[in-house]
Amino acid sequence: MLRELHVRNLALIAEARLEFGPGLNVLTGETGAGKTVLVEALGLLLGGRGDSGLLREGADRLELEAAFDIAVGEGVRALAAEEGIDMEDDTIILRRVMTGDGKSRCYANGGMCTVGTLSKLGEYLVDIHGQHEHQRLLRPSCHREYLDAYGDPAHAEMLRTYRALYGAWRDARERLARASMDEAERLREIDLLRFQVREIEEAQPLEGEMEELLKERKRMQNREELFTAARAAYELIVGEGEGEGATDRLGGAEAVLERALPLDDDLAPWAERLRDVQGQLVDLAHEMRDYAETLDFEPGRLEEVELRLRVLSELARKYGRDTTLILKHLERSRLRLEELENLDSQREVLKADEKHKGAALRKAAAGLTASRQDLATRLARETNRELDELNMAGMRFQVEVGKAEDFGEWGGDDVEFTVSPGKGLPYRPIARIASGGELSRIMLALKLALARADAVATLVFDEVDAGIGGATADVLAEKLSRISRYHQVFSITHLPQIAAFSDSHMSVSKCETPEGIVTEVESLAGGRKVDELVRMLGGDESTARKHAQSMLKKRAAVDS
Repeated sequence: MLRELHVRNLALIAEARLEFGPGLNVLTGETGAGKTVLVEALGLLLGGRGDSGLLREGADRLELEAAFDIAVGEGVRALAAEEGIDMEDDTIILRRVMTGDGKSRCYANGGMCTVGTLSKLGEYLVDIHGQHEHQRLLRPSCHREYLDAYGDPAHAEMLRTYRALYGAWRDARERLARASMDEAERLREIDLLRFQVREIEEAQPLEGEMEELLKERKRMQNREELFTAARAAYELIVGEGEGEGATDRLGGAEAVLERALPLDDDLAPWAERLRDVQGQLVDLAHEMRDYAETLDFEPGRLEEVELRLRVLSELARKYGRDTTLILKHLERSRLRLEELENLDSQREVLKADEKHKGAALRKAAAGLTASRQDLATRLARETNRELDELNMAGMRFQVEVGKAEDFGEWGGDDVEFTVSPGKGLPYRPIARIASGGELSRIMLALKLALARADAVATLVFDEVDAGIGGATADVLAEKLSRISRYHQVFSITHLPQIAAFSDSHMSVSKCETPEGIVTEVESLAGGRKVDELVRMLGGDESTARKHAQSMLKKRAAVDS
């Protein structure tokens, strides 16, 4: 359940902190006041695509934060554990910060996460039904999604199982297709692979060899400079001829301290450290002397290195920029060569594997089809009941589940919503028969039917009541109120009937400040709630106030 939403520097909202409770939460206000912006804020928090244009003018960053109560959210807990999100109690806090350049930083319970993680969490936390979603109703490609969303957990598990089987079958089919290549093409590829394997094997490259040879060549080409540097450093440490080196000077310093020890034994650690430094310098000097001796290369070694590098460079030009990639190419080529040389026997194995996986897929698809047909009947019955109560008793809704041309990622079914405008009239695709107003009602009826089966705790309805009024508005208000008994409902509405049934009512308004026009959010109760209902009703204020009070009494009677 959404408990709190904090918005800062979003569009015209300088800062707003909204608290929500269980039941029906309503947001009202004049058109253009910024009600839908709050839904956009929630969408962004749940992984929606960011847009720097949403940043309030003059602000350097946009901040969004929401707290959710997940006392019964097992799905959220499992995902949080998978994503490494710390869950100490029954609360998850999501936060997103966006800057003017469009970059985002996302957090879950204080730890950084990705936008993708927010999106995954959002699928368990909130279901947003937008005011423009009826356009999706016109696309048959979306109808399967709606039908599957109506399914119970058993149907969802069937769908997951099918998708896993489909992936395995698709991979098996691709392997079989690669094995069923043209014979002439197979022989050409075998010849090429044999040449490549032979060329690399004859060169016998070693892991990291090219890098070591390049380093050795550079050392040989700069032998004089390296020898001079190492020898000079050595002599500065140990001394040259009768001259003092660094070790001699350190020894002198140690002797001075040793003589002073009887006067103050606190000098002992310093003397000890000087002895340690002398020892380290002596070891370092010996290493430098040994290094200088290694620079005495055998005659002809530079020519050997140059010749070997030319061989390896030719391989690198063909197969990879270094010996690591060359050896990886060799391993891949050997495996592919073995596969092609044994293709006949492999082909039979792959055919059997593809057949076995195909049979399992078809069985799962048949089960999924049967489940969808059952869901189609139930969803149509539920949606038609909602249409009747929304004063569209003449229109009938039907879900047709047909056979697709081939199996796809989501099964072997084509799903399409159809409607009949009246008794005895044929069912046709929604896009060909429904008007704009009818589309809104059908989408609303469908959403009301889906809401009862929705496993998500919080449902957001963003002005889905557009074009509805009169007695139908009363029915819709009671429906949302009933849904809010088993879901937290958040509704942006222009209907006073819905606002009157709210458990929590907030009003959005624009006002002028010295900094410009801003959007403010106010929590309403008592007389302020009545005032807002009067504004929404319009007309004569005295009459509207009586009507508003009557609506609130009706809601109280329903509750009792």
